Amino acid sequence: MGIQNRIIVGLLFTAAAITCLFYASAADAGVPLKGVDVNVGMNPGGNYAARSTDAGGKADFGVWPKGTYTLDFGSAASPTVPSQVSSRAASRQKLHVIISGTTVGRLERDVNAGQAPAQGAPLQFTVDGTRRLVVMVSAAN
Repeated sequence: MGIQNRIIVGLLFTAAAITCLFYASAADAGVPLKGVDVNVGMNPGGNYAARSTDAGGKADFGVWPKGTYTLDFGSAASPTVPSQVSSRAASRQKLHVIISGTTVGRLERDVNAGQAPAQGAPLQFTVDGTRRLVVMVSAAN
């Protein structure tokens, strides 16, 4: 095999590897993450609760009293990844969060769960005391 053929084969292999990585990354996005620690509380000193997401990526907090609350993630925020998702999804800690039950309806945000609280604003929302507060967590793009 000549050097020109080796270069062509090497370029084709590299292009195929890059394509596989791109599609594998896109396939992880949107997959529910189990075991993510979600914390909801009222500051200062109000109600506080912590839940871990279930197999569907959901943490149900029930109905909360009217007020403004803050959502953040446990210190590790390291999810248990379903078998169809690679361990890359667990290590990147970039999450897509949907908060249902707020006074404005459904809130959606992409967050970096590994970010220190001082570096990023926590997610704040208001509830009216009549709807269930449910947080859905999935892998972000």
